[in-house]
Amino acid sequence: MRRLAALAVATLVGATGLVVATAPAPAEAHGAEVFPGSRQYLCYLDGLTASGSVDPQNPACADAYAADGTAAFYNWFGNLDSNGAGRTEGYIPDGQICDGGGNGPYDFSSFNAVRDDWPTTHLTAGATYEFQHNNWAEHPGRFDVYVTEQGWDPGSPLAWSDLELIDSATNPPDTGGPGGDNYYYWDVTLPADRSGDHIVFTHWVRSDSNENFYSCSDVAFDGGDGEVTGIDGDLPDDGGDPVCPDESPGVPGDVMASDVHATSAHLMWGVAQDGCITGYDVVDPASGEVLASTDGSPMVDLTGLEPETTYSVAVQARNDNTGEVSATTDAVSFTTAAEDDDPPPAGDCTAEVSVVNAWSGGYQADLVVTAGADPLTGWEVTVDGVTVDQAWSAQVTGNVFTNVSWNGSLAAGASTSAGFIGSGDPDALSAVCSAA
Repeated sequence: MRRLAALAVATLVGATGLVVATAPAPAEAHGAEVFPGSRQYLCYLDGLTASGSVDPQNPACADAYAADGTAAFYNWFGNLDSNGAGRTEGYIPDGQICDGGGNGPYDFSSFNAVRDDWPTTHLTAGATYEFQHNNWAEHPGRFDVYVTEQGWDPGSPLAWSDLELIDSATNPPDTGGPGGDNYYYWDVTLPADRSGDHIVFTHWVRSDSNENFYSCSDVAFDGGDGEVTGIDGDLPDDGGDPVCPDESPGVPGDVMASDVHATSAHLMWGVAQDGCITGYDVVDPASGEVLASTDGSPMVDLTGLEPETTYSVAVQARNDNTGEVSATTDAVSFTTAAEDDDPPPAGDCTAEVSVVNAWSGGYQADLVVTAGADPLTGWEVTVDGVTVDQAWSAQVTGNVFTNVSWNGSLAAGASTSAGFIGSGDPDALSAVCSAA
């Protein structure tokens, strides 16, 4: 399998009643930390062979491969939770931080394993490095960077109490793309008091969706300058993708539908694991009609759908050099939501607050803000009955939530989300939104 040409945009091919987003933003985001390299990324590089198969040599990577199979390797950029919504402690359990609590479409649970032989990046404490996060698809949002405290026990499961938030970057620049070797980048100054083995945890929080991504990077503060040990494969260079051979394309992995709304849905599927792949087609499984195509990205956003309608789709891989297509995947069906019959008036907004987790004396809640018939340049939400202990994706004063810099502008009908951890009784929560 060649390295995919990673374009996240898709082109409409002639489907009736089915429209595909053609602009790269906002697009579904997928990626992982590539410097310092995340466990899933470096294990993919460690195992990737010249033929495109995966055969990890690093013991930790080999055990993850044996336990979880190929999906986490070929889809190393898909360690995600579609409903993460910026949530951390209280939502993602201790010991499951590296895979975001195991709520994604692929099994990354083995990457939580406590062991001392993961691929490791060697760094110098107190130095400033350019952090890099792959961008299979571009989107607005922020990157929260944590590092384990000095004195943490590497022989124990990673806990939130072990982590210190050291940096947060909103909408950093990228090298181009979206693409497999392109990435977001920003400077991070590491704490000067660290020594020995540590974990860097990077949490990618989308501002245009509840979807979040998770990366654990093993580092050693030993005076290094970015060297990587424990990996058999080569790190990427600037030589570009290899020429795609004339091999028949393999069948993609299972198709999943997520972020299904009244008129839109997101499709994601497993990367085909053999053959020459130059792109994918979304097809009608009954007629074989090609509904949409991508130039290599294993994902696409569908828009223009009918509310309360069931759709069935499948995916095939292409080799554009030979004109061959693979057999199709099993079909996946999804049903769009009902359309709101009473949208907010022009210039107004609505807010919904919902409890996603509760425990004795506390709870975690989501806050979803939706613009009315006109765009918004800012919003303010008053939540009655709340005592806020911690919040994200909003500024909070008392019980009043206001937008931050990157989620205040909303197109007509568009939504954004924030969240908070509160104390007390969550049953009496209510929210009122106004344009700011």
